[in-house]
Amino acid sequence: MSTTDASNYNSTLLDATAGGVKLLYQRDVSLPLNSTLSDAADLGALTTNSTQLDVKSRVSRQNPNHFYKFELEGNSIKMNFTNNTGSSGLRVQLLNSSGKVIADSSTSASDELQAAYKELNSSDGLDAKAGDYYVKVTFDTAQARSVPQTYSLGLYSGTRFTSSYQTTAKPQTSTKQTVLQDNTMTYAMYDAYEYTTKSTHIANETKADAVNIGWVYENKTALSVSSLINSVASDQWYNVTLQKGDALKIAFNNHTNTTELRVQLYDSSGTQLLADSEGTEEQKAAYEALTGSSGLTAEASQYLIKVSYAAGADKKQQVYDFKVYSGATYDTLYTTTVGAENAETALANGHLVPGYSQKSVAASYLSTVANGEDINIMEEISQYI
Repeated sequence: MSTTDASNYNSTLLDATAGGVKLLYQRDVSLPLNSTLSDAADLGALTTNSTQLDVKSRVSRQNPNHFYKFELEGNSIKMNFTNNTGSSGLRVQLLNSSGKVIADSSTSASDELQAAYKELNSSDGLDAKAGDYYVKVTFDTAQARSVPQTYSLGLYSGTRFTSSYQTTAKPQTSTKQTVLQDNTMTYAMYDAYEYTTKSTHIANETKADAVNIGWVYENKTALSVSSLINSVASDQWYNVTLQKGDALKIAFNNHTNTTELRVQLYDSSGTQLLADSEGTEEQKAAYEALTGSSGLTAEASQYLIKVSYAAGADKKQQVYDFKVYSGATYDTLYTTTVGAENAETALANGHLVPGYSQKSVAASYLSTVANGEDINIMEEISQYI
């Protein structure tokens, strides 16, 4: 059980308290500029007497419209909304799957919608059919937008829950800011263990040189990689083992995002291409599944992940990361930070030019001198380059 449990999200006002094992999970999402319903951040399933969904975020002049989506598995919804800044009024609306507003906090809304919002914020809750719903948070009519407002939003159904899913929503505030994507719908235990290791990508890297990033166990472990790619180490390979699970998920993000990268998933031999962000229609569909909430169907086995530049893309240095999951949760995260050789280190290590390294040149030169021969060191180097 998590040492920080779901009891932190009890609501006496809504008569909803945590019981049983009281597990608490967390994840981050991004809220893009000029959002619409189609950009809504998915919070997961709100299941009566089982789950609770919580969001923390901040509206501002730069990003004033926030949308969230959830699936109701029950017949009523309760909401606990708090404006933690409180210097300007916020408007909260509940919308059905068609985008129709069915509850509204604003005094400019109809009496019917305001009454529905009061029910939503009561211990009885708002009667609702099972299905998809949306929440919109924005500044209320005629309210000042000069000061950003931090808020929290809790969703409940029933009078108890055993698991709380906490989402931190990070708004994009500039077009220059990269919007990170993770559509895998995978949550971490609040106090998940984390282990770290380091490695390096080399020039002319092949699948035989793949960096081993560890193993994935469904609903238990996840793997996180932070790396960079450059024109010297432009083909980068990773080895991952699916120890238990029937699907793989990957969330990939290019943080620099000034040129396009290609991500491919291979079988353990590196000969069968299973998913490709830039392949055939079938391979791209497999990649979409791999990076989605269901994942790509996979057997317990070893797999290879290749990161490279997209065809025809400029080979500018890019900083990227990705996570590998199986299932919906994890309590242990293995993080690997991977550097990349530049031309100088690749040449010195013998990875840039076949047969050449500082050690091989020095050994050959010293051996020649020891035999009494007079040789120019530059002539010796020229044999390898």
